[in-house]
Amino acid sequence: MLHSVVPTKHPAHRARPRGRALLATLLVAGLATFGITALASPAAADPGKPDTGADQSSVATGETAVEAPAVEPAGPLAEEAAAPPAEESTTPPAEESAAPPAEEAATPPADEAAAAPPAEAATAPATEDAATAEVQLLLVPPAPGEVVDKVEICHRTASYRNPYVDIEPSIDAILGSNNTQNAHYEEHQGPIFWPDIPKHTEWGDIIPPFSYLDDEDQVQSFPGYNWDAQGQAIYAADCAFAVPNPTFEYVIDACVDGDLSYFEFTLSGLLDTVQYRVDLYTEGGSGVEYWTITDTEGSFTGSYHLPPGGYYVEVWVYNDAEEVQDWELVQTIEFWVDECPLAVTAAGTACSLGDDGTALVSISGLVVGEDYDWILSGDAYLLEGVLEDVESTSLDVPFGDLPPGNYFFGISTGSGEGLVLASTTFFVDPCPPEITVVVNECPAYGGQGSALLRLSGLVEGVEYDVWVTAKGDVDGTVYGGVHTVVGDSSHMADVKTGALPPGMSYTAWVEGVWMVPEGIEVPEPVESVVLATSVDFTLKPCPAKAVTPAKPAGLAATGVNDPMGPITAALLLLGLGGAALVARARREGLPHRGE
Repeated sequence: MLHSVVPTKHPAHRARPRGRALLATLLVAGLATFGITALASPAAADPGKPDTGADQSSVATGETAVEAPAVEPAGPLAEEAAAPPAEESTTPPAEESAAPPAEEAATPPADEAAAAPPAEAATAPATEDAATAEVQLLLVPPAPGEVVDKVEICHRTASYRNPYVDIEPSIDAILGSNNTQNAHYEEHQGPIFWPDIPKHTEWGDIIPPFSYLDDEDQVQSFPGYNWDAQGQAIYAADCAFAVPNPTFEYVIDACVDGDLSYFEFTLSGLLDTVQYRVDLYTEGGSGVEYWTITDTEGSFTGSYHLPPGGYYVEVWVYNDAEEVQDWELVQTIEFWVDECPLAVTAAGTACSLGDDGTALVSISGLVVGEDYDWILSGDAYLLEGVLEDVESTSLDVPFGDLPPGNYFFGISTGSGEGLVLASTTFFVDPCPPEITVVVNECPAYGGQGSALLRLSGLVEGVEYDVWVTAKGDVDGTVYGGVHTVVGDSSHMADVKTGALPPGMSYTAWVEGVWMVPEGIEVPEPVESVVLATSVDFTLKPCPAKAVTPAKPAGLAATGVNDPMGPITAALLLLGLGGAALVARARREGLPHRGE
């Protein structure tokens, strides 16, 4: 759910002449005593106006109608947002609308002014009507043709939060010591401030028209500066420019992480010239987190994970006025993060071959110190126990040695109308089979190959079919027939394929169906699981046929074109040569005739 928070208005601190501020203080305090704070006319401030310097100031806040002269403005207080001023009456009697005589308002004791009861102003938000009544009382331009030596102006500050302050400089300070117009009028020139004014843009003073005596005691007129409709409206509002406060919205997404909820806020209506801060506290005042937002135009989003409990957020805006440079509290938002309900989730974490499956049960919303009964029931399984004096709001419980099948987990505490329970169901899968192929290649030309299929991951009691086809053709020709194996406690088996034609690629297939035994009833039961797998392998071609050379049949007559002719001749020559050598040797060993 999106929560939208309406911004609270906190008027800026203003500086003004002490004499007029004191008069206004006493008058407003007196009217507030009788519950009449919205009945003051602009003319009531003029009689008996004391002559004060522009450096004397007082502080006005939206929390009380009392102004204390010559008091330094205070920093941001949490109670300002928690106790805004009361809504003032808008229907007082007509006879009380007239302002009291100036001499009566200017002479009461100071403690009477300080004792003006702010009780109503601390109980309800201030209204713009009340603020307007005070403004009308305090600031009016000079009457046309009236010669003055001082003029109240809206003096430009350097604050984007409070761009103007009400001061009453002398005519010389406005126009220059010799009426050369080189003081406020020239030094503080620029446009009228607006909320989206770009950074580092200087805006100008707002000065009403007035008449004055020059050095020759001649009446002169100053036409005013920035005295258009917008400037006059700001002047009439006591130089208070209503820079809008940001809007705070938040959502809480409950129990997204165990007992933690997700808190997210959006601060919108931001100006990049203003600095903001969001502080998050527990209801007891302990700081949780804070966000400082600078140079941001539009909106900013922050988030945090929170446990159950009460919290509040403070939205601060930095007040960079010349008189007060500090954080100003503009909003306080309280909210509650509910306790997470008792909840449980579970899931199988490892498959089972028979009794070795695992599961994890996650419980949230536990109450620390309480005892809880629990039960884990399966198709062929039952386990129960007690969680005593739990120490955490959430808990993860692993379970092992589980057979495959459907499971129910329930947890409860209390009894009768105070019974709190939660439950869930989950499934532990039977393991799929696996195949490893050992290939026996064709040993010789004209032979056959074969393969040994080594199966593993067989669920005990499941019957599996094993067969081989040409690669990828599950419904094709089966080589070596279909073999059947039944998983046992070893969860393994070997299958010989028989003779397989060499030089081909094959796929070995294994498939079985595990049937869930009759047992517990669950909302969406699993009744059977197909356990199947396959693997590809290839047989190489057989070796090539061996070639044996033919033996010669003997010498034969040769012809001109007979290739054996030259070979035969060479052999004959070799034979004759050998005979000649032998004959020569023999002759050399014999005596010559006649010896």
